[in-house]
Amino acid sequence: MASVVQICNMALSHIGADARVSSISPPDGSVEAGLCATFYDLARTEMLEPGNWAFALKRTALAQVTNPSTVWAYAYAKPADCMRALRILRPSIAVTVFTQDLVLEPHTDDRDSAPFDVEGEVILTNEPDAVLVYCRDLTDSTKFPASFTSALSYLLASYLAGPIVKGNEGVRLGDGMRQRAQSMADLSAAASANASSTDTLPQPTLLAVRA
Repeated sequence: MASVVQICNMALSHIGADARVSSISPPDGSVEAGLCATFYDLARTEMLEPGNWAFALKRTALAQVTNPSTVWAYAYAKPADCMRALRILRPSIAVTVFTQDLVLEPHTDDRDSAPFDVEGEVILTNEPDAVLVYCRDLTDSTKFPASFTSALSYLLASYLAGPIVKGNEGVRLGDGMRQRAQSMADLSAAASANASSTDTLPQPTLLAVRA
């Protein structure tokens, strides 16, 4: 899959720039590398945050903290790499076939979320021993599917167009790149949804309101 430098060079190609970068961390000294270093992480997190991307999902048992709420029974620390909390897994209860005795099972129904709220860096819920499914801040670009990489390159291009092309043409080109990023994100979202049997879909359309 693509490296960060490859994604940056894809973005530069989208806006018709002849220059290519060899490094953005640290920048290679070119104006283009400096701009890519400024905008790459912003574009990456903007693309990741709205969605329930299968490749960026993670689950973890939460660490309990002091509860500031009088409404919720439990408080947990939000994981450091959590961009968007999606579900608190609700423990399942199974019934044995022969005895009909209730047996607590260790598995959970991943499609069913217990109610929860997020206040700053604290997650509040009524679930003991809560397990969170969330969209993580994934920085390894080699883990991005091709369709997501393409969408990200167009979103990065939307940020680069103004300072590189400049003027009204740069604004127009940036708007066009953002629209293309939206279209590519929708395709990537569909591919991610098709890879899962759940009904929870990514929500990249939030990009449209961040222009």
